[in-house]
Amino acid sequence: MLCHMGISRGPGLDHRGVPGVVSGTPIPPVEVAPYSFTLIVDDGRVPVGRQPYGLRVTRRAGSLAAAIHGAVVELEAHGLRAVRVDARDWVTLEGIAARIGRAREVVRLWACARVGPGRFPAPLNPGCHTLFYSWLEVAGWLGTAGHLPGEVRVDVDAPVLAAANLALQLRTLAPRVADLTSIHAIAYR
Repeated sequence: MLCHMGISRGPGLDHRGVPGVVSGTPIPPVEVAPYSFTLIVDDGRVPVGRQPYGLRVTRRAGSLAAAIHGAVVELEAHGLRAVRVDARDWVTLEGIAARIGRAREVVRLWACARVGPGRFPAPLNPGCHTLFYSWLEVAGWLGTAGHLPGEVRVDVDAPVLAAANLALQLRTLAPRVADLTSIHAIAYR
C-alpha cells in the first residue's frame, strides 16, 4: 500500500492472491510477500531547479514486478507519475572497489583491460569525466571472472529493478520515437 501518502488501494488493485475459479478449475492461491522499493515520483508541481522526490513503497504482491506495476498504476490514479525506481545500479570504479573490498586501481586496470580476462562492462556514460557502470553488469563480470568475493551479496531483485527502470524510461520516451515497433523488436528479439 502507498500508506506513506495516505493513498489506499483502488478498485482492482487488490493483489492478495485470493483463490478463484475459471471454467470450473480452481486457481491456486498466489504466494504474496511484502516488497519494498523506492519510486522516484514527479507530481507535476516540482518547482524549477528541484528534483522529483523518492517515495518509499511497501506493497504485498506475487512478485516484485507486480508490486512495482501496482504502485505505478495507483500513483497514476492519483495524478502522480513514477519516473524511476531507485535501483542503486550506477557505480563508479571507486564504488565498485568499495563494494568488493579491492583497490580502485585494480578495478581501473580491469576496466581498461590491462589485467584480467578482458571484456569488462562498458561505462553507461562513455566520454564523460566521471564514468558510471552498471553494478548488475559488473557483478556478472566479476562472478564470471572469479573476482566476486563470496561475502559480496548481489541483490537478486536487481534485474527486476533495472528492467522496471527501462520500462519507465521507454514509457516516457515512446511518444517521441517514430519507429517504436523496431525498438520493441530489439527488446524481444
